[in-house]
Amino acid sequence: MNVTQTFAGTVCNQCNFKVAEVLQGCPSCGSESTEKVNLKENGTIHSFTVVYVGFGHMANRAPYVLAIVQTEENVKLTTVIEGVSDFNAVKIGDKVRFKGMDDKIGPVFQY
Repeated sequence: MNVTQTFAGTVCNQCNFKVAEVLQGCPSCGSESTEKVNLKENGTIHSFTVVYVGFGHMANRAPYVLAIVQTEENVKLTTVIEGVSDFNAVKIGDKVRFKGMDDKIGPVFQY
């Protein structure tokens, strides 16, 4: 059984801007009238690159796909895509799904 997962984000009550992190203020309009929301697990690769030489805590992950993923709510976030067996097969528009949170990098998605 596959349970639908969500991950936390913030929505601004003033301008309706959504972001994939929990913040006290809106990065778009500066309003402090924000609230936590759950973002859906499905997304689409908007842009990506393959990182062959990682650094810091990402050094052991290399090579890996670093992507901008657009969620169903049109929130774009930078994330790592796991489960890639052929880096040449990754394409803009590919569907991905939220896998879980990593303490150091945030939301991680997978094929």
